[in-house]
Amino acid sequence: MKVDTKKFFAALLIFCATVIAIAVHDYKQADNVLFETAAKTLLIFLGALPFMLLYRNILARHVDVLSDEMDATSEKLYETTNLLEEKVEEKTKELLDEGFKDPLTHLPNRHRLLFDMDRYHYHALIIIELHNFKELTHFFGNSIGDSLLQQFSLWLTRLHYNAYRLGNHEFALLIEQDYPHQELIVYCDTTIDELSRHSFTAGHESVSLLVRMGVDAGEKFTLAHADEALHSANQFSKSYMFYEPRSDTEAQYYKNVQAAAEIREAFHTGRIMCYYQPIISTVTGKIEKYETLARLMDLNAAIISPHDFLEVAQKSRLYPQITQEIIRQACDTFKGRNESFSVHLCALDIMNATTVQIIEEIIIRSDTANQIIFELSEEDIYENYIPASLFIQHAKRLGAKVAIDNFGSSYSNFDKIIHLEVDYLKIDGSLINKTMHSQRHAQIIKSIASFANAIGAKSIAENVETAEILEQVKNMGIDFAQGYHIGKPAPCCFETL
Repeated sequence: MKVDTKKFFAALLIFCATVIAIAVHDYKQADNVLFETAAKTLLIFLGALPFMLLYRNILARHVDVLSDEMDATSEKLYETTNLLEEKVEEKTKELLDEGFKDPLTHLPNRHRLLFDMDRYHYHALIIIELHNFKELTHFFGNSIGDSLLQQFSLWLTRLHYNAYRLGNHEFALLIEQDYPHQELIVYCDTTIDELSRHSFTAGHESVSLLVRMGVDAGEKFTLAHADEALHSANQFSKSYMFYEPRSDTEAQYYKNVQAAAEIREAFHTGRIMCYYQPIISTVTGKIEKYETLARLMDLNAAIISPHDFLEVAQKSRLYPQITQEIIRQACDTFKGRNESFSVHLCALDIMNATTVQIIEEIIIRSDTANQIIFELSEEDIYENYIPASLFIQHAKRLGAKVAIDNFGSSYSNFDKIIHLEVDYLKIDGSLINKTMHSQRHAQIIKSIASFANAIGAKSIAENVETAEILEQVKNMGIDFAQGYHIGKPAPCCFETL
């Protein structure tokens, strides 16, 4: 810091003059000591005052400089702090985005779903599983599987704003609107319908994606409940199911255990039997085929339909044995006869190597390969396309025929049907029932009949309940018909069939 030299010397001269004046005054030895003391004090103060003022000025300047430096330092510190806060916030957001985003599809992930469910108000949760994804991945490879996941994610974001990927081939939708239950059903139906009309690309092939959905709605919906609903949809082969609280879980468990025991006892005591429903030619009106249907006779000789026991049987180890027993009885019944007969197989049957081997042994032993028709549901074929196609090829090599059951009920992929080279298309009964009141459904059935004819297959109408429906089926060019108007399922008695 620089000092003003002129002011310094001026102050020094005044101080010296003061000191000289005091010395002179002392030399004269004034008599008034009190006055002298006061005078000396005053003169010393006046002499020191310039130095005090100068020192104050110097200190003031020094303080100003320090203050300016502190202000500049504080401003730099404030700017640095703001910059660090922005960097920290940016990095935190980046880390959160990475932690909340699925790297493959770029959809929000499970963590983000739970985060949003906890902080925002939604009214329903839907979990979506790509039901045939494993099959497609096994057939086309993992890279195509990743591409299909990305394509499906893009399709979801175009239709739904709040889509998430939970992992592997499961996705979720959060529903903002407070839909009534019936509108949620429409929402699910619409989603499935739109998906059925959309094609995805697997390499150079066009494929369809099949879904199963679990829905939980209400103020207290949870991921666990939606997942339980999805499990139920898979268990009952439904496109979607809603979560329903069950207070009778324990009672249902014991009921299932009891039913399984009854089925086991019925099997070992020969009370699993076949009923047969006739199928007529619409041209000749004669019975040419029969559909084989499983029945269970209880201890009171009452006949139990498969809807009441096959579901429980499928969860037990007895189910493959029941399938084998039904085929054994049917083959023994039609051995040496002219009529054909069909047996329905599900995905559990065709993917069970032991069951397939035993079926082959039975039809070879009974020499009924050219009579038997294996019915596979349209849904089972599309959800298990590779094992289904392999089974169909194997069955046809043996000389058996194959029918697609419930055709037109869900996802009719005509290209796949052509490649499978099936022998019959059984038109779903729900479509047949609507022909009398819906011109649109009648046109659909005509198209299916024309398609069957074009690929060298025969068409069969199910649920022909009245003479009017039978007449309409004939006029549509359908080859065969079955239903209660033709004949109800009954035990084998060819004299009355």
